[in-house]
Amino acid sequence: MTDWYFTLPFWLSTALVLGGCVAVGVGGRLAAAALLPKRTPRLDTELAAVLMTVTATFIGIMLAFSAVQVWEAFREADQAVAAEAESAAQLYRDLRAYGEGSRPARQALTAYAHSVVDDEWPRMATDGVASPKTAAALVRVFDALASVEPVTPRQTVIYDEALTKLNAVVEHRRTRLLAAHTTLPALFWVVVLIGSAIIVSYTVTYPATPLNLLLIAGLSVSLGLIFVFIIDVQHPFDGWVSISPAEMQGLPALFAQLDAG
Repeated sequence: MTDWYFTLPFWLSTALVLGGCVAVGVGGRLAAAALLPKRTPRLDTELAAVLMTVTATFIGIMLAFSAVQVWEAFREADQAVAAEAESAAQLYRDLRAYGEGSRPARQALTAYAHSVVDDEWPRMATDGVASPKTAAALVRVFDALASVEPVTPRQTVIYDEALTKLNAVVEHRRTRLLAAHTTLPALFWVVVLIGSAIIVSYTVTYPATPLNLLLIAGLSVSLGLIFVFIIDVQHPFDGWVSISPAEMQGLPALFAQLDAG
């Protein structure tokens, strides 16, 4: 639904949202000025101010809660990516203890890291879905690890630790994928957009002076900035504030360095 939004430069997408909010706020006030009486009774103005405060409080709480929610989800996704990369790196180090016997497992893990960056990351950014190729690559890591035969008690301990690390990779990948397609429901936008429009509509009781129009524009921009934040942050793998795949991109080079050492 918002794919076109993320294809735009950040300045342009932000300008469109803020410009639309200002157009609704200021444009609506100017249109009302042409249709309504030039002067509004004082009691009507005072009532509008009270109602605007009440409505703004409820909508403000909803926006603030939603902004915190999407930011926490963004942080969890970022932490999941870092934890997935760290678990994969630790798994590779453990596998080196088996020498040539673990080479197929290490190669499968390297292929998985490449698949995450090359195939799954673009899918998460555009569609918010997992990659079947990456899922298959992860299964091959399990299969290759299952073929490793620990001989000594030390290798048995390392093998158990390697399985733990591989399960951690699976868990962190699941968290990453959940974050990729978890967004606020459409009902949220219906409520906040209608509520924001109601807040701005109360300003029609104030004279359409240049100062009042400037204040209405400021109110509209303030709401628009919150909308921009929520829209961008709720898509952690798309847009200009997206999470970088650098952690996963660096794994193959790290693996090669470990083998060389």
